[in-house]
Amino acid sequence: MTTVERLDPRDGEQFAAFHGAYLAAHDDEWDRPYSAQERRAELLDDSSYTVTHGVLARDVSGHVVGSGVVELPLKDNLTLAYIEVAVPPEHRRRGHGTAILRGLEEIAVDAGRTALFAEVRWPADADASARTAFAEARGFRRDLVDAHRVLDLPASLPEAPVRDGYSLRAWRGPCPPEWVDQYAGLLSLLVQEAPSGDYPLENEFFDAERVRRDEQLLVAQGRVMQVAVAVADDGRLAAHTQLVFSESDPDNVYQWDTLVLPEHRGHGLGLSLKILAMRESADLLEGRRYVHTFNAATNGPMIAVNDAMGFRLVGWLGEYVRELEA
Repeated sequence: MTTVERLDPRDGEQFAAFHGAYLAAHDDEWDRPYSAQERRAELLDDSSYTVTHGVLARDVSGHVVGSGVVELPLKDNLTLAYIEVAVPPEHRRRGHGTAILRGLEEIAVDAGRTALFAEVRWPADADASARTAFAEARGFRRDLVDAHRVLDLPASLPEAPVRDGYSLRAWRGPCPPEWVDQYAGLLSLLVQEAPSGDYPLENEFFDAERVRRDEQLLVAQGRVMQVAVAVADDGRLAAHTQLVFSESDPDNVYQWDTLVLPEHRGHGLGLSLKILAMRESADLLEGRRYVHTFNAATNGPMIAVNDAMGFRLVGWLGEYVRELEA
């Protein structure tokens, strides 16, 4: 029998067991887990935009056999709960994952959610994996496929000068005050403007206050974000990209959002911005091994940008959804 308990991230012993199981479950070569600092800061974040809960699973002997996380948006997508189930390889196929999933579902239902959303990996040279089989056996359906690509460092980057009257700006750390409202607007449009599946995801709610809140969370997690933006000739932001560096991970860099507004596409801004972000963060890239990026497998323009930079495919990430019974 598996027992599932709620995590108190302030409890050092309990959190260490939780994170240990989480780390051990990430046994895929390219599935890079959050550090303890990153995960704990997220769980402790007292935000009005999202709340994150953790659970810990034990077997009949009291040994830790897995963990789970559920994130609940508080300003958008109020029907959804984003979940992750983590079971180390030696404890799989014993019902522990199902018990953790059930515990996360209970939290979601108590919060009034009607659907679970999970990301599930499989190898680049396959169509499925044990993880996808687990999800599908428990009623999840694949809604969208994302490609996971990596750029080996150091990289020889192409020239991509800005053109057609646009200019580029970059910052590291807090967004300059003069841009924060427009930057929040860009962040809120990613779901709407990027390829999506059949499930009707809403745009994330972003305002200047949330931008500042997320900047504080990055500091608490030991992360540094390099941002690059494109400015149109009318002085308004037309596009942005983000590179994220973890102080606790010396090898990996993560490409987060990249968005060019529809009316500004076709001017090479995506490539120009990504190249600028890399060059502006040359000091942070020093000694690192990989840049990771994820984008919808159907997003041809962004795939072309990544190919031009030298990214290579290493895996797939399925966005899986399951509606909950009333």
